[in-house]
Amino acid sequence: MSSVTLYSVAYSIAAILLGGLAHLFPAPVHGWLISGDVVTALATVIFAAILLAASMLNTILLIWYERKLLGRFMDRRGAMHVGYAGLLQNFADGLKLFRKDTVRPGQADPLGFWLSPTAYMVTSLVIFGLLPISTGWNGGSLPLTLLLALVIFSFAPLFIFLGAWASNNKYSLIGGMRSAAQMIAYEVPILLAVVAVVVLAGSFDLNTIVLEQRNYWFWAPLFLALIVFLTGMLAEMERIPFDLPEAEAELVEGWNTEYGGMLFAFFMLADYLRALVGSILVVLLFLGGWTLPSYIPAALTSFPLAGIVWFMVKTYLVFGLFVWVRASLPRIRTDQLLRLGWMRMVPLALLSVILAALVVLARCLPLIGCVPSMGG
Repeated sequence: MSSVTLYSVAYSIAAILLGGLAHLFPAPVHGWLISGDVVTALATVIFAAILLAASMLNTILLIWYERKLLGRFMDRRGAMHVGYAGLLQNFADGLKLFRKDTVRPGQADPLGFWLSPTAYMVTSLVIFGLLPISTGWNGGSLPLTLLLALVIFSFAPLFIFLGAWASNNKYSLIGGMRSAAQMIAYEVPILLAVVAVVVLAGSFDLNTIVLEQRNYWFWAPLFLALIVFLTGMLAEMERIPFDLPEAEAELVEGWNTEYGGMLFAFFMLADYLRALVGSILVVLLFLGGWTLPSYIPAALTSFPLAGIVWFMVKTYLVFGLFVWVRASLPRIRTDQLLRLGWMRMVPLALLSVILAALVVLARCLPLIGCVPSMGG
């Protein structure tokens, strides 16, 4: 794997900028500007700016992509034609939210009301920064990247419930409690499905998991784990048919009823960022990441940025599957949702772990003394 990462590129840019700027100042300031701490701080800022730009661009494209697909599924002509094939509708919505006032209810808790959407947004951005998109787009190889990403992903119920409670609105509180119950119920099968992948790959490092799929993608031997993971991600992202916390017909807008303007925009952007992160995790764990099967012609895999291109193609196809489910299935009841999570998904996830262990055993049987080791 190439040793060049996005952060190393940001560090080189910071060193060049500070090196050129340092000559304009006397010796004491010159030495301070080119010191390692200052270069590292500027590199972190540049890395964060690139990360924010990439995540916001993908969020805008995801919203447009979903509108286009739903327009086709539901024969909604506006999304397909208005505003240059629907492109300007996103910018109109953003301008509308930017111009709206953010009004806090008089009896709401100020700290929780302002903190929850900000923390919800920031944690979604942090997860996006942890995930490798190709051999040249990651923040460096961490041995427990997958575990760290899932831990941060699980913070969402806390911030959602905090925002709902701080709003001092009983309908928001009901939506927040629904969200917490739903996410906790589906985090267990998600983690068990991930255990099946880790058993097969022998590592928690997402780069290693992708490289272990060079010969075969994990969706085939772990098809059951893939189904559990996709279902759990739909519930974690609160998308139809698992959008009980937001149920407009009965809770107005669920846990974010009292939010407007840019705070509401933070929640919506974070939701689409989580949808992007969920799609990326499916690609990394089950669809080979940025790799393609060996029988694909070399011309399709050797052009510049080929890994990122094919990775994003897979990611958008997975998100298209989520949109297809949204357009096809009705919302289920809360009791059905929880029963599905605890009584169906958890046993299926446990079965997928057993199947993964059997695959590893079958792979090792032809080799005398084969002992799968962590790391491949």
